[in-house]
Amino acid sequence: MRINNISFLLVLLFLSGVTNIYSSGQNSNSIIPTSGTLSYLEGDVFINNSPGSIGDAINDTDTIRTEENSYCEIIFGNSNVFRLDENTQTQINWSQSDIKLEKGAFSAVFTKLDKFLNGDKDFTVSSPSNVAGVRGTVFFMKVEDDNNTYLCICNGALTVGGPEVELEMASDHHKAYRFTKEGKIVTATSVGLIYHDDDKIDSLADKIDYEIPWDVKKYSY
Repeated sequence: MRINNISFLLVLLFLSGVTNIYSSGQNSNSIIPTSGTLSYLEGDVFINNSPGSIGDAINDTDTIRTEENSYCEIIFGNSNVFRLDENTQTQINWSQSDIKLEKGAFSAVFTKLDKFLNGDKDFTVSSPSNVAGVRGTVFFMKVEDDNNTYLCICNGALTVGGPEVELEMASDHHKAYRFTKEGKIVTATSVGLIYHDDDKIDSLADKIDYEIPWDVKKYSY
C-alpha cells in the first residue's frame, strides 16, 4: 500500500538523518539511561571495533557489530532487552533515546520504557528506510538492503512517522510490513512472518523474566 504523507515524512527523516521523531518539554521524572550491559554473546562481537565480553557496558554513541554466525543481547533498565543477530551493526544513542540499525537484524522486548523518555518523546529504532517510535513493544526489524526494511510488530504497538503525521501499527501476534524506499517515496507493504518466530522472541523475553501475552486479544487492527 502507498502511504503518501508517511512516505514523504520518512524520506525527509532519512535524508536529513533525523531519528528523534518526538520532541517536547523535559519531563523531570524521566531518567535517560546512560548505559546498557552486554548480557550475552556468541561468536565475534565488537564494541567500537574492540572485542566485546559478557558484562561489558554499552555506553552512549557506542557502535556494536556482530560477525557471521555471531549474536549478542543487551539489557538496559533491567526490564528491556534486545538482540543483534549475525552481520548486524548498530549505533546506540542513549542520550537521544535512539538505536540506529545500520544493517542486519534486531529483536526487542521493551516492557518498561516510560521512565527513560523525555515528555512525549518516544524511544526510537531507525533504519535506512523507516523510523519506529516505541514505548513498550515486542518487535523485530531487519535491514534487507539499503532500500528495504522488514518490520514485524510481534506483540504491542509502534508508531512509524513523526509528530504531524503518524502511522500506527499494532498486533497481538505478529503483523509484518516491508518498507521500500524508491527515490523520494517510501511504501509499506504487508508481508508474512519471516526471519523469526515465537520461540526466538520468547527466548529473548525469558532473559528479563517476561512472558509475552500472545493469547490476550488487545488490538483489533
